[in-house]
Amino acid sequence: MLVKRLCAVVSAVIVLSLSTVAQGAEQFLIVGTDSDGVAFKLDTQTMGEKERKFGEVLKIYQFKDDLTFEYMLHASCGDERLWIVGHRIYSKRTGRKISEKKEDKEIPATGDSPGSTAMKYYCQAINARGWQQQQ
Repeated sequence: MLVKRLCAVVSAVIVLSLSTVAQGAEQFLIVGTDSDGVAFKLDTQTMGEKERKFGEVLKIYQFKDDLTFEYMLHASCGDERLWIVGHRIYSKRTGRKISEKKEDKEIPATGDSPGSTAMKYYCQAINARGWQQQQ
């Protein structure tokens, strides 16, 4: 079981480390950058899927130095509310999970932060009421 999980994590990190061009423009969407210009990328293929221990989440990744940061958000489109429910840090070199933390912190659902941009994309993608794209 441990070997199976390790293989899954290593495979996921390898896939995430590939360029957006190699994965196709649809897999990862840049939803913002930090003060150093390092992109935050929304995984559009797993939006809204259940994540063990965290529930239905949006996953945002950031690849910085030798680390991969995975942020898990819960979006409530109908209430226009957003929470960070957890994060994980992986070693890009080995694919091993370095840390994992479960949270329950509400964050602003408006503005141009990576989280609010990801929520807007997700809510529009599922055609949530009030989130339809403007023509």
